[in-house]
Amino acid sequence: MKLRRPVGSRVLPAVFAASMTGLAGFLVSLQFRAGDSVSGRLFIGAMTLFALLMAGSFLWYALQRFQVGVDRDGWTVRIGRFRHDLRWAEISAVVIENRTIEGRGRRMVPALYLVPEPGVSVHAPNDLRATVDGRPALRLFDLEDPKIEEKQFVRELASLAGDRLEVRVYRLSLGLLSEDASEQLNGGEALPSFPPGAEGVRVHRWLNRRRFLLFVGWYLFAVVPTLLLTGFAARLHELFGAAVAVLGLLAVVAAYAQFVTLFSHATDLVDAEFAISGTDLVRVIGDRTHRDDMHGGKAVVLPPGAKRGYGKAWLLGFPHAVVLLGDPRTGRLRGHDDLRALSAVMRDSPHEADRAAARDLDSLTVQSQVSDPTEPGDAENARLWISLTKAGRILAWAVVVGSVWLAGGWMLETTRYLGGAVILISVPLATLWAAYALYRMLALFGAGWQAVRRNH
Repeated sequence: MKLRRPVGSRVLPAVFAASMTGLAGFLVSLQFRAGDSVSGRLFIGAMTLFALLMAGSFLWYALQRFQVGVDRDGWTVRIGRFRHDLRWAEISAVVIENRTIEGRGRRMVPALYLVPEPGVSVHAPNDLRATVDGRPALRLFDLEDPKIEEKQFVRELASLAGDRLEVRVYRLSLGLLSEDASEQLNGGEALPSFPPGAEGVRVHRWLNRRRFLLFVGWYLFAVVPTLLLTGFAARLHELFGAAVAVLGLLAVVAAYAQFVTLFSHATDLVDAEFAISGTDLVRVIGDRTHRDDMHGGKAVVLPPGAKRGYGKAWLLGFPHAVVLLGDPRTGRLRGHDDLRALSAVMRDSPHEADRAAARDLDSLTVQSQVSDPTEPGDAENARLWISLTKAGRILAWAVVVGSVWLAGGWMLETTRYLGGAVILISVPLATLWAAYALYRMLALFGAGWQAVRRNH
């Protein structure tokens, strides 16, 4: 198993380096203009130096070598100028745990550490040195850096490292569980994601189609009317047009939050993984971990249609929806083992509401499948299709940004300030759109590459 930085993570810094170099060239050309003051020349010189330093740092990152390999023999590490090979006999532990990244707020990211046996020295540079449980360690990388499939990486690493591997990040610990049966982990019984395999991907596709329809409705009945009303109001009086623009912006944002995000929580729950730890239900969505007390007297089983945005799914809530008990697309229930595990905990609650929810779960158990009949199917190809549809959002948002730009140009003919303000607003919108487009295209290329690798 070998890990390298993806092409996208090197291309983007290279593009920024080229941009900074171009900016430096432009600033140098300004130095030769006649009539500039000494202070102006000094300022331009300082900006030129800053641009060149930024270009150099981005280029250094883009060209920095990064390759980490692991097999039955041991580890091969090539990071920047650091080169080292470690046999398994020289490694005491392989640890995955969170580390704190300081910046705008504190962010926790899972990182991979190698802990050598006592007496084994790796002579690592300072930026790779770390301490794990008081022992010197080598920090290889944050798991988000190579853009790997984290759960699959943990499983493959477990097959090589054996009992040397220590996974201290809860959501990644769940990746070590058997996909065919629930096992005990840290005193908790794991519940698999639902719906599983390609069926879950089809649910994502179903939810995305409905979200797109809401997006179209939001654009036609919120964005377009707001832009038209602002333009016509500005013709009567520019201040009146500005007031309409502010109120319209609030309405557009509120409509987006209310309608376009209607299926977002259901999408999160399809990806969520769960574990029963004592009387707590632990759910992991991405990097977030949430706990709900199943003996808190708030449990409720909600039938399909009780809450908008979840399709035909039965839900377990506290009282907010927490677990999909059924498939939002087809209504098919979870396996009866999962339902019984939840019911068994709530049945012993001191609160009647929790015991009533347990009885509802027992009644659903009779209707559920003994085992999951869904074959995994072509999940990777389905994920590729979803990445393609998400890339299509680039065009949808381009229409929104273009509409704002055209509206500003239309108002520019009849207003003194408002049209220019609308155009000015469209500039950061276009910048955000460009960044979003780049992100979606890189995600699409990554999904395509994964599909090609698995099919060949």
